[in-house]
Amino acid sequence: MESNKRYTWKSYVFLITSVLSAIFMLLLDLILTATGGKFTGALLLLILLSLVVSVVIGIIALFSKSEGKFIPIIASVLTVINVSIVVFFLWFGANFATSL
Repeated sequence: MESNKRYTWKSYVFLITSVLSAIFMLLLDLILTATGGKFTGALLLLILLSLVVSVVIGIIALFSKSEGKFIPIIASVLTVINVSIVVFFLWFGANFATSL
């Protein structure tokens, strides 16, 4: 039985945004140290925006019937890891931050 499922731009955009959000999170401290903290808000916004785009494109790619599923599954695992890291730090900061 021959499968006509192909990888389109949806799979590749999903993978790229997942990898970019992971790279942004890994380089967060290095970039903020090098720039003196000037781009803190912009970098955090870029991380959140890439996660939102990744989730939206992921839903589109995973529910497309003509789309291959291997790349979207790999990207969704990476996205779940990224989102769980962001949610953990948001929860940790909200519950254990000291009030000044």
